[in-house]
Amino acid sequence: MNLETGKKAVGRIIRLTLAWLLIIGGIILMPTPILPGFVLLLPGLALLAAESRWFRRLLRRWREQRLVRRAIREAERAGIKIDLDSDEDGPEAGSGGH
Repeated sequence: MNLETGKKAVGRIIRLTLAWLLIIGGIILMPTPILPGFVLLLPGLALLAAESRWFRRLLRRWREQRLVRRAIREAERAGIKIDLDSDEDGPEAGSGGH
């Protein structure tokens, strides 16, 4: 490991630690009237999203689910019924009877 990659690794660890400290501090301060917790929570989440691949995937998955729900609501407003819960012609229907 050369000096440059060592500096990058240490910087990443520091940023991840700072992100988690901000998130934990924001959660602890949520119910207090002195300092709103979201003042610490939002920068912590942003820093974590910038440094963590799994957190970015989690945010992307959450955003996609939210967009799907919004699209379903808009379709229902337009008179189109979308039911994602029932799967009438699923894999069991064409299996020829188990």
